[in-house]
Amino acid sequence: MKKILFLYGMLMLMAGCTGDFDEMNKNPNTITEVNPALLLPKMQRETINSEAFNYQRGENLFANLYCQWISNSISYFNSDRYEYNDGWVTSAFWNPYYTYVLKDILDIKSMAETYPEYEEMYHIARIVAALSLARTTDIFGDIPYSEAGRGMDKPKYDAQKEIYYDILNELKEATTALSKGFAVEQKKYGASDIYYGGNVEKWIKFGNSLRLRFALRISFADPEKAKQEGEAALASALMGSMDDKAYTVTATVNDGHPLFVISNWNEFRMSATLEKVLKTWSTVPDPRMECRWGVTVQSIQEGTPDIKGIPNGLPSDQLPDYNSASNPWGLLWAPTWNSEHIKPTSFTQAYLFDIMSYSEVCFLKAEAAVRGWTNAGSAQANYENGIRASFNEARLDVSPDIYSTANDEVYIRTGNVQWKEADDFETKLEKIITQKWISLFPNGTEGWAEVRRTGYPRLTPVVRSDDPSINAAAGEFIKKLRYVNKELESNAENAKNPALNGGKGDGQHVRVWWDTGRYK
Repeated sequence: MKKILFLYGMLMLMAGCTGDFDEMNKNPNTITEVNPALLLPKMQRETINSEAFNYQRGENLFANLYCQWISNSISYFNSDRYEYNDGWVTSAFWNPYYTYVLKDILDIKSMAETYPEYEEMYHIARIVAALSLARTTDIFGDIPYSEAGRGMDKPKYDAQKEIYYDILNELKEATTALSKGFAVEQKKYGASDIYYGGNVEKWIKFGNSLRLRFALRISFADPEKAKQEGEAALASALMGSMDDKAYTVTATVNDGHPLFVISNWNEFRMSATLEKVLKTWSTVPDPRMECRWGVTVQSIQEGTPDIKGIPNGLPSDQLPDYNSASNPWGLLWAPTWNSEHIKPTSFTQAYLFDIMSYSEVCFLKAEAAVRGWTNAGSAQANYENGIRASFNEARLDVSPDIYSTANDEVYIRTGNVQWKEADDFETKLEKIITQKWISLFPNGTEGWAEVRRTGYPRLTPVVRSDDPSINAAAGEFIKKLRYVNKELESNAENAKNPALNGGKGDGQHVRVWWDTGRYK
């Protein structure tokens, strides 16, 4: 009898312990609820690569080279010749979304579902996450999405078309929710929002402007969906002036604009393609050139100061002295270089890091107008306003005493820049995209995406390709970056699926879905 009572008591004790098991095994030092204000700044920084080393690894060693704003000028970097570097790609293009942004947006979503006062914060974070997702799929094509970050060891890869549909839907839902307001008083990001300081009206304009950007991104691949989404964005509040642009102040991130920080390392210079466009696209040199680029050391020594570029993809034994080509030491970052040839003494000044500019929105509206989309306005007016806005953006924080506006209107009204209503669609598109390409500098991820989407401006094939799948001699260009080694090793059955990317599989010669082959 005593044994029976003892066993009964033990069973009751075990039952009581089991009932408290979850509480007993919670780590009291683990944070289970986090204010979204603590998560957003990291999301925002990782989305745009605003820190110097990741900017160098991503934008400057890949995207800025591939859209031919810059060229490699040092023998130990080979990405200008399409050589792949897994460490750089993983750090700058894969990890930002999967390691930081995705986890945080899921956490913020969970918080908003539990605490309605976080809804505004969640919808703002959705816009950041949509931008980060678009940058990632633009680089790689089909990627893990619907199962990513949800405890799956081997998440499936989603088609880029479906990903883009969801990006557009996320922006639609986020901007609609922010516009309508909420039933309970909302917590605010305030200063923790390093883009807009928590200004909801500006977030709405940013979200709608991104929706227009991404609608046009799919315009050749899916014209009906593009028009539907684009016209909805055009009917909404968009960026209306430079005051609405999205940016962060780099002093809060890396103590200087990353392009300027790394410019002193002498590892890149202006591309010969960019030099040609800036000098010959109109009857006068592009007024933005002197603001963004410096005269070469060699030309100073020869007594004929000039801004020069070098070809992309040069073999190491053909690289010229980097003193023969231009650094980005124009009037903005090195105001005494072009006139007095005095080298900057500091590379850590606080500068604006643009995420989306007003000039880009003008060019988006110009293209939408050429396509006949409702509410786009005049193509010519938007196009010319975009150029003028780009002039102003290039001169922002430059002293008016050291630049001239004398050639601004001559530049706009002459040469290939001049708008002619009688021109066909392709001629008008080339003008718009060429000006957008100039104005997007130095946002290489976006610049490269637009080159691949439209085929404009007409880039110069690299001198040599180190990727055997890309025949530079036949005029072929790189199409995307291949999947990172970690995925190819740990998620091989999905990452190596030959059905990916429209049945083309993976590789730097493979086009993403929205790239419809408008270049070689």
